Amino acid sequence: MARLIDYDVTGVEESGGGTGVKVPTGLRVARIALCEQREVKANGQPANDIRVGLDMGAEYDWLFTYIGLGPESDWKLAEFIRACQLKEKGKLDPTKQVGKVIRVKVNHGEYNGEYAPDAGKLMPSQDGDEVGGLSQTAASNGSSNAIETDDEEAEDTGYPDGFVPSREDDPEVGSYDDWADEDLEAEVNDRGATIPGGRGNKRDKLIKALREEDNAVADAADEEETEGDGDGDGEGDDYESWEIDALKKEWEDRNLGDMPRMRGSGAAERLKNTIIEALREDDEANPFD
Repeated sequence: MARLIDYDVTGVEESGGGTGVKVPTGLRVARIALCEQREVKANGQPANDIRVGLDMGAEYDWLFTYIGLGPESDWKLAEFIRACQLKEKGKLDPTKQVGKVIRVKVNHGEYNGEYAPDAGKLMPSQDGDEVGGLSQTAASNGSSNAIETDDEEAEDTGYPDGFVPSREDDPEVGSYDDWADEDLEAEVNDRGATIPGGRGNKRDKLIKALREEDNAVADAADEEETEGDGDGDGEGDDYESWEIDALKKEWEDRNLGDMPRMRGSGAAERLKNTIIEALREDDEANPFD
């Protein structure tokens, strides 16, 4: 006869959505699968909040967040209300929020030394968002939920796998000034941004670190675009840096004909441009000379 095991699971909350796979960090899309007001926690301690279970897609475990109902948490309640696209003032029925699709900033967290995602800033969903994936904004920035195959080479972004930065120039994300401290810190950590040293308010330093990283990324993108604009005419040459005498000598050495004569305002600059254009045309016509 098997030995019976005593148990008591009274008041123990179910984890919900258990797949064993933790959702990656980034701005992701979720469906509210559970939304209930709590007055007592599972351990019997008093509570005054709304427990929200977020379905992050069939691949991932649910993600839970708690919306405090006290004055110290009014910012989080406002965030939740707006994410659910409710009026600024009214009566909230938590059960009626089940099934709504929202965006959630998934932050990096740890528990017992292992990755444990945290639900950060909540936002309204947008057209094109699909539950279980990145937000449409993140997807349009070139990110993907697809698993890389052997035939594909992943772009080295310098960020953790699956992470897509949330930048304040996206109106759907909003100014860093309006972010919660934990969201700022998580974003800085995920990006690997450098926090300024010296004295000062930690929150201000986090915001400064994010904006400096934004600027660095934007500058790098501008540089790539500038390099791309250089493709075609003048690719590989540095004629613009040549002195006019050197350009004239190159013209004569190539036997390109009579030297053009320029008069009037800006004659020297117009002559230089004319010679450079002729040299480039000759380069294209005789690439191996």
